Amino acid sequence: MVTLSLPDKTRYTLSLSASSVHCTKTKIEMTAQNSVGPDPAKNTLHCDSSSDNKCASSAEQLDAEHNVQSDSPIQGQRLIDRWLNQYAFYHQNSLNKKIHFICVPLIMFSILGLLWSIPMPKQVSTWGTWINAATLITILTSIYYTRLSPCLAIGMVVTALASLVILEHTEQWLGISVWQFSILLFLIAWIGQFLGHHIEGKRPAFANDLQFLLIGPLWILAALYRRLGILY
Repeated sequence: MVTLSLPDKTRYTLSLSASSVHCTKTKIEMTAQNSVGPDPAKNTLHCDSSSDNKCASSAEQLDAEHNVQSDSPIQGQRLIDRWLNQYAFYHQNSLNKKIHFICVPLIMFSILGLLWSIPMPKQVSTWGTWINAATLITILTSIYYTRLSPCLAIGMVVTALASLVILEHTEQWLGISVWQFSILLFLIAWIGQFLGHHIEGKRPAFANDLQFLLIGPLWILAALYRRLGILY
């Protein structure tokens, strides 16, 4: 009750009333907050406008990594198409593609050269120069490629045989041993590869699965087949 004759008491009463309202409001807010539960925002990834592109890129890469690691086949897609499409995800930049078209064949050639240079037992070496680790790996990889695509496997066998012929005459033609020439090519090609992925902004595909080291040459050959109109 407001009494004009007692202004101090009136102020005091009004103060208590305001305090009571404030306390009541505070309790209501606390109750409302407790009833909501954990903030959903804590479990949600937020990206401001300045980082939308980075977030989109990260999301795409996470999806690709999930697809690479998943063993379940994609409906209506052949196994070879699945491998090539996943490899292509990491090679979207046009300059990086051009670098790979040069460096991947060089890496393949240099690896065959290093395998060619592995000394064989004397009894085996008498059978011929082509009886070596490079020929053995060519046969094994050809079996793997045939399971994916027989048509692409034929192209890979032809490429490998041409490389072996060159390796057989490398020392005669260039005056340098095969292993020295192969190491030089190997280093130059891998520098180009990592430079290309730096430009691309994505790590190499084989960081997720080492099988992509075998898919790389197939990806190059498949692109050549498409240009020539060859089905695989």
